[in-house]
Formats: sequence, C-alpha cells, structure tokens
Amino acid sequence: MFYFVDTQAKRLKTIMLAAAELAALRLKDFPSGNHKGIEFDQRDRVFRLLDKNGDGKISIEELTEVIEELGAPGEDAHDMMLLLDSNSDGSLSSDEFQMFQKQVI
Repeated sequence: MFYFVDTQAKRLKTIMLAAAELAALRLKDFPSGNHKGIEFDQRDRVFRLLDKNGDGKISIEELTEVIEELGAPGEDAHDMMLLLDSNSDGSLSSDEFQMFQKQVI
C-alpha cells in the first residue's frame, strides 16, 4: 500500500512540475525570484505559476486546465486535489503545495 501511494505521489509530482514548466513558458515575463523585496524559493515560484489568477490558491479548475494541456487526463487533477488538499476546502494553499513537494522529494 505504501509503495503504491509513494509511486502515485511521485507520478503526480512529476505532472505538477511539468505543469509549472508549461506555465513558465507561457508566462515568460513573469517576475523571477524577487517580488516586492521578498525572495521566493523555487517552490513558491512553481506555486505562483500554477495559481493562474493570483488569488493565492490553486483551484481545481486551474489544476485541471494545466494537467489537460500536458495531455494527462483531467482525473489526475482530481487525484492530486484529493491527495494534497489537507483541509478539504477544494483548493491548494501554498502551504499544502509545499508540504507535498517536501514529502516526495
């Protein structure tokens, strides 16, 4: 069971990182690591790239759109949300996203 969850988490992380790379290509002029004098690490940058509307959370719609652009099934976005959305509010906060990345690195 643990192996399956770990494998699934790594697969979903790979999709998530590919989604961020796609977002970065589409947003070539997106500000790099420094925003209003605050240094953002790579995880913050990936999160902000996936948060297309800039509201501070990744919605299921934002996640699904990027996942489908990568050619993966939309169900992967729902699987990611179930796995990552620890407070079950239907979106991913920066903290939830960072916790996921730390767990599967």
